[in-house]
Amino acid sequence: MSEKEANQANKPDRQALSLSGQEQKVFPVLRHASLLKKYPDRWVTKAHTADTVLLYALDLGEGYTLIEQSLLTTAAWTEDKLHQHAMENLQNLPFSVKTQEVAGNSIHFISPQDGYAASRILLDSVIRTFDEQKQGDALGVAIPHQDVLVIADMVGDAGANLLARLTYDFASKGQVPISVLPFYWEDGELTPFIVVSHGSETAVQRKPPTA
Repeated sequence: MSEKEANQANKPDRQALSLSGQEQKVFPVLRHASLLKKYPDRWVTKAHTADTVLLYALDLGEGYTLIEQSLLTTAAWTEDKLHQHAMENLQNLPFSVKTQEVAGNSIHFISPQDGYAASRILLDSVIRTFDEQKQGDALGVAIPHQDVLVIADMVGDAGANLLARLTYDFASKGQVPISVLPFYWEDGELTPFIVVSHGSETAVQRKPPTA
């Protein structure tokens, strides 16, 4: 759990919040899509996948608050302007990569403690670099919770099974879980998949988009 997420409960009075002059303090964040079923019109959102949704955060230093529609209206910002600033700020945040080799699969972990680790899945150029350098059969990515992005250079179904198990394990331990399903990354497209067991055999199934 990042300090930023932990300190959301201590955010200042909402009436004191403003986006005016805060262009460098907005960032994209990801959440499970079920959040919008509970609060369908509260926040500024952008479609991501069938299982995840993109929201935006106003960084307050020791914490952040999700940006609501009312803040956008008061500042007279468009959603496009907000998205542009958020992505530019995300691109400017530094991060490092830790890699583990497991049974011929290269598993890369991006987990800077800035509250926006999972958001790096939105950086297409970063993911494309891993895809261009992969040695296996497919590239998988996972955002089990907000403080980690997992990128896997996968060898066959065994590699996909490994990423699926890692994703589930990480999601169960994260304070702000996002998705228990990993994704195939193919030319900018994210397709969630599940691993199904049939006795001693396992099979990888792509999860069709939900309405």
